[in-house]
Amino acid sequence: MHLSAKSVGGLNLGGDKNVNSDKLASRDQPERRWLSYPGGRLCLNPADTNFIIAPTPADLALDLGGYVGTAVVRLPKIACVGLVDAAKPDFAPELAASCRTTWYPYQLEFIGHYAQGVQVKGGDTFLNQADVLVRTLEVKGGKGRALCLTATVDPTAQLNWDEASQSLLVKGSNYFYALRFVELNGPAMKAKAIAAKPVVTRGSWRLLLPLNSGTVRYGIGFGFATAPEGAELAVARAKQAFQQSVKASLGKVKSVMDGFLCKVPAPKNWDLKTVNAFGVTPEKYRQTYYMAWAFLYQSTINVLPENPEFPYPQMSLGKGALWDGGERTSPATCGWESFLGIQWLSFFDPETAWRAYQGIMSRVDGQGRLGGESLPSRKAQTAWVLFQQKADTNRLAEVYPAIKRYLLWREQNPRWIWSGGHDMADEKDLEFVVSWIFDIEYAARIADALGQPDESAFWRSKTQPMMAKLNQWFFGDPKELHQYYFTKTGAYTTGNRNEVRPIMILTALGLPGLSPAMQARLVKVFAENHKPELGGDGFNYLKYPDNDFVAYGLMDYKIPEARAFIEAVVRDCIRGGEFAETIESENGQNLRAGGVMPSLFNPMNLIEFTWLLNGVRYDSGQPVACPLPATQP
Repeated sequence: MHLSAKSVGGLNLGGDKNVNSDKLASRDQPERRWLSYPGGRLCLNPADTNFIIAPTPADLALDLGGYVGTAVVRLPKIACVGLVDAAKPDFAPELAASCRTTWYPYQLEFIGHYAQGVQVKGGDTFLNQADVLVRTLEVKGGKGRALCLTATVDPTAQLNWDEASQSLLVKGSNYFYALRFVELNGPAMKAKAIAAKPVVTRGSWRLLLPLNSGTVRYGIGFGFATAPEGAELAVARAKQAFQQSVKASLGKVKSVMDGFLCKVPAPKNWDLKTVNAFGVTPEKYRQTYYMAWAFLYQSTINVLPENPEFPYPQMSLGKGALWDGGERTSPATCGWESFLGIQWLSFFDPETAWRAYQGIMSRVDGQGRLGGESLPSRKAQTAWVLFQQKADTNRLAEVYPAIKRYLLWREQNPRWIWSGGHDMADEKDLEFVVSWIFDIEYAARIADALGQPDESAFWRSKTQPMMAKLNQWFFGDPKELHQYYFTKTGAYTTGNRNEVRPIMILTALGLPGLSPAMQARLVKVFAENHKPELGGDGFNYLKYPDNDFVAYGLMDYKIPEARAFIEAVVRDCIRGGEFAETIESENGQNLRAGGVMPSLFNPMNLIEFTWLLNGVRYDSGQPVACPLPATQP
């Protein structure tokens, strides 16, 4: 952790040395099924293409996904688990009658229950950044049956049993993976070779492993390699899963995550003091806070050597989403989530954060546009936060031209652009305008730090003209405030841009220097929606970068409801049950996680608002004491 060991407000920046991953285990419903290794390319149990995360399947399938170069790779059902009658080995395997997953920061543990009391318990763990994975399987009460492992591979892939290496090898279009099967003996779970070999047919395999009346343990080692790395490396990595006892390997991974989580800034306060907690206990709150940091850490992706066009690490939108809407050479990187993720990454790994940021900004073209989905700007703020954590003037000077090009382009295009079919040149979006005004203040600070006062004055001269446009476009209707404005027609909506999301309009509250009339109208909208006794604080839609602008505004304008709003958002980020893009509800009912899943937004919201509730604000680039209005004397 880059932060020094001191306290600010109610936050111990040196962390809590007593954090233990095993004590953060989550068995709640819906299940938490995301897991990766920090910097790795693969993740366990990715969401499907509709961002739906399935519960643990009855076949206890090992399901992986990730990135190779600029492509998403999905590897579903690499190995499925069932039981067969030892006297009838060719029958279809019996699947679990019930099953569930327990999440730990370093492992996903699963358990399946079968007829006649048979139990299969196991765990999946990535062992390193090279995506070596080990799966353990422990069967109790299986006498008279056999453990049946099966899989069907992608029809375009090649499947072979390699006798020399005793490995099952799969060759895809841009990857290889290998599987090794062993028996695990003793408390340390040391690997022992087995005589059984899988039966391989075209596109599928099946392996039967004997059971007895006691407890039997088996292991599967998984090794992955890109096509340029070759099949031999995939096999070597599968072997690596058992180079030492599995117990020792799991201990090392746990130590990595414990070491990180012990350094995460530790809040003193876990109480929700002004809202109905709806069952969110201090223990649950603390657990989810540390889960959020684990998710952030595990969403990083190291440099992918097979992609020479982008020789930088990435902060993904949330690795388990397998999102690929970023710029062509770095599709896992998002123009919004990733920038904010880099800000939080900088507090414990400023070097990787700087490199990831340099990578994104290297994609800003000559006109100032950043490829991929075009999203509101937090580009300059991110550079400033990085500079506060690691004051590298050379790097700041290097990225400044791209920041300037981008902000000048965004000034003319404060709108959402999506290659999937949305690009309206006359659209103005309040959310984009507010973010731009917010961001140019950081551009001015950067210019000051670089000794360029004329540039600083240039940026600050732009604030009032854009504020006037914001007032004209979105406050021009005396009856209500609007999120959109279309300059060609003077309309506030179109057929496909007509949603009403008050939280987005309220982002304007985060801007300093609002006129009294603008401030009064925004406070009125807030008061009409703010209902902390309801899910989502009464809002139909909450999203992190909007939420923090609203929180800043409530604090800066000394509105006493600030604490209740912040507490309600924290509460419902936890109650939503999944780290997702949004929290949604209808009239405060049917609270749920929404949008892209899993996503950095909800976990980052949980982290930042926890800091605020502990009297700490970070948006200047460093944690500083900032009591909430309701707690001021």
